[in-house]
Amino acid sequence: MRRFAEMLDRTLQALLAGALLLIAVTVVVQVALSSVFNSSITGANELITKLFVYVTAIGAAVATAHDDHISITVLSERFSPSLQKVTRAARLLLVAMLNGIVVAYSVHWICVTGHYLMPITQLPRMVAQLSIPLGASLAVLFCMIRLWTGIDPENHRPNPSTAESQE
Repeated sequence: MRRFAEMLDRTLQALLAGALLLIAVTVVVQVALSSVFNSSITGANELITKLFVYVTAIGAAVATAHDDHISITVLSERFSPSLQKVTRAARLLLVAMLNGIVVAYSVHWICVTGHYLMPITQLPRMVAQLSIPLGASLAVLFCMIRLWTGIDPENHRPNPSTAESQE
């Protein structure tokens, strides 16, 4: 399971890097075409916007995989190690539940509004909207994997208690 999580994490990071590179190249080309030739690539602005939305949604899931989501640990850092483990598990469960709610509501939202077309590319809006349940589902998956495998979010390593039982 850990290898799957690591492979998924690396794959998503590579996709994010590629998408950011494509965004940067497209912006530079758009600016050059606009400044020099007074023209542009049709649909490029929509492409950039949609890629940015996907980068944000998938990037949030990758951040969750690395325990880089928002959390306030001032109090829990003072707990005993066993209580810290419990609070980390509770935090992962809460993040998973929140993202699960986002998935449920976003699927309904896509069913209602996803058929409308984008103005330039004429693609259905669901192409962009699917980024929300995708990113939230990935976040839930990473939370569940971390709960299942006992990955210590502080060090991104297995907890000593779970490492012994897996050997």
